Amino acid sequence: MDLTRTTGRRRPGPIRTLAIALSAVLAGTVATALPAVAEVAPAHHEVVSVTASGSDGNLPENAVDGDPTTRWSAQTIDGGEPQWLTIDLGAAHQVGYLGIAWHQGDQRESYFDIEVSVDGQTWTAAATGGASSGASLNFEPVELGVAPETGLAARYLRYVGHGNSASGWNSVTELRAYLPNPDGAVVDDLSDLLPGPDPDAEPWTAPGLVTPDGTPHEVAEPAPATGATLDVRDYGADPSPDTGDDAVALRAAIAAAAPGDTVLLPPGTYDLVSTDPADPTTHVVLRSGVHLIGSGADVTILRSALTEETSAGKVLRGYGIHDVVISGLTITSTFDGPFSDDPNDNTIGGGPTYGIYLAHQGPNGSERVLVENVTVERFQRIAIRIERSRDVIVRGSHFANATSVGGGGAGYGIAIQGAPGEDRYAYADDSRHNLITGNTFDGTYLRHAILLQYYTHNNLISGNTITGGVLDAIDLHGEDEYLNEIGRNTVTGGRAAGIALGNTGGGATQHDASGPGNWVHHNILRGNREAVIVMLGSPTTLIEHNVIVAGQFAPARSGIELRNAPGTVVRANIITGNRAEGFWGIRLVPDPGDDGHAAGDPTDVLIEANVVTGNANGVRIDAGTGIELRVNVIAGNRGEDLLIADGAEVIGG
Repeated sequence: MDLTRTTGRRRPGPIRTLAIALSAVLAGTVATALPAVAEVAPAHHEVVSVTASGSDGNLPENAVDGDPTTRWSAQTIDGGEPQWLTIDLGAAHQVGYLGIAWHQGDQRESYFDIEVSVDGQTWTAAATGGASSGASLNFEPVELGVAPETGLAARYLRYVGHGNSASGWNSVTELRAYLPNPDGAVVDDLSDLLPGPDPDAEPWTAPGLVTPDGTPHEVAEPAPATGATLDVRDYGADPSPDTGDDAVALRAAIAAAAPGDTVLLPPGTYDLVSTDPADPTTHVVLRSGVHLIGSGADVTILRSALTEETSAGKVLRGYGIHDVVISGLTITSTFDGPFSDDPNDNTIGGGPTYGIYLAHQGPNGSERVLVENVTVERFQRIAIRIERSRDVIVRGSHFANATSVGGGGAGYGIAIQGAPGEDRYAYADDSRHNLITGNTFDGTYLRHAILLQYYTHNNLISGNTITGGVLDAIDLHGEDEYLNEIGRNTVTGGRAAGIALGNTGGGATQHDASGPGNWVHHNILRGNREAVIVMLGSPTTLIEHNVIVAGQFAPARSGIELRNAPGTVVRANIITGNRAEGFWGIRLVPDPGDDGHAAGDPTDVLIEANVVTGNANGVRIDAGTGIELRVNVIAGNRGEDLLIADGAEVIGG
């Protein structure tokens, strides 16, 4: 592979790395990249701000967030226009050297120059023709053409990237500017930056909005606006439709705002065309303490021109933000294609991938964010995504008309999720204490209305109204979500389950059981295929005080269906008036699992104080051990009231 710059000089290979480092010491013009990790962390300067020529959605701030699991990435396509990343130290300081770590730094060399400036206007080359070792994920020292013991004066330091030995991508995991060091160019051990858990954290034991000891947790709302109101029209926005790009004005207004200010969108249609200069996936980046307020979801429209060609396209996004209100507006798109309600059709779609995307920044989650009186429609994957964050409230909002409901994550109304494969209850980016309440969902073109996944816990889903739905309306997605409270919702006419725990989708064993202790109560479930279903070994679910009615026609087939659902309690539910042919009020069946994985019969299930009457059939137990029936009213059903298969181990009747 011929890797050259505009000078025509071949990039150095692995054999030349040591020679480059030695020549840097002698000549002071080439960056060094040698492993030299300090036993005691050397002092480094604080970064006031960071900017970049662009990104692929891996943002410039990721390079200085203290989290080695994030990165800044941008692709150099034209060698004459390299990508750059600039840090601002706030004032001129003496800088001894840099420490840089690269994404996939143990698999490929990265090529770069370093420039410095005191005023941000005049730049001086401090290191040229640099190459990483290609052998480490850790910090590597980069000298600046002077002895690291003395350093040089700079306020701004710019990494100029020329790609890597495999491609044109520049991907910096972390960058630090160190003070002059009498011990030379030694750097931190990057593994020390991995955020650790709170050693005093205690695991949760009760469901819903509670603290670990079970006392109530009140979700914190954002701090109220106390400052100025900035009208986006004053920054160049035109509320008439099809009059240009209003994204620029909206970004300018948010940039001009101070914490406590409100950015106001008067009635009108605001056309969002361009994306943030540092983030080509996003129209508008939210800022902590700055509220975004429209004049009502029926009159203030944000219309995105993003398409499926924009990977992970977002209308509004906030990473690690706090104290933000988004209210009184509709997020939609220019998508005008056909809609599909076929969950197996992945051939259509359009518009932005996400309407509102709230997530962590480095080790810190977003928190104290309120989304209220907002409509989101004509999106591809998720209307509102809440990831590794807490104290986020979505209320009084409406969701409809995803442009695709195909497999692989399309067509979700609201998704709350943590980190795949890891319970982070002791970390600052734990996914918990989020409140989804008082919202409406038109499920005609939604795969799932509300979805929880990846160890998210102690969230409350309450008071929502969901009509129709392509697959399970409220879906605990079979990825260890636990101790969540699903209460006082109304779900009507779903083609699949009203509420589901455990999931076989996405290929064998990709999904699995939900976690323990989820609480499903006081919901009104009308005419869904199953009102509640628990499968794949999802343990210790409490299902109580739900009203299950109006299953008059197919596809309604069961009220509460338990498969492999150890320790489930079904208590004080009313199941009546469900007369679809073959319907059973409560049914326990063998679980075939997911390609054999997690197969099994119901075990240790308590069915207590339920009223099952006036249905096509009552209670059917096809299999199970340790099943206890206690003081239920099972009578007046048109077919069988109680049917227990031979071999099922049942106590009571």
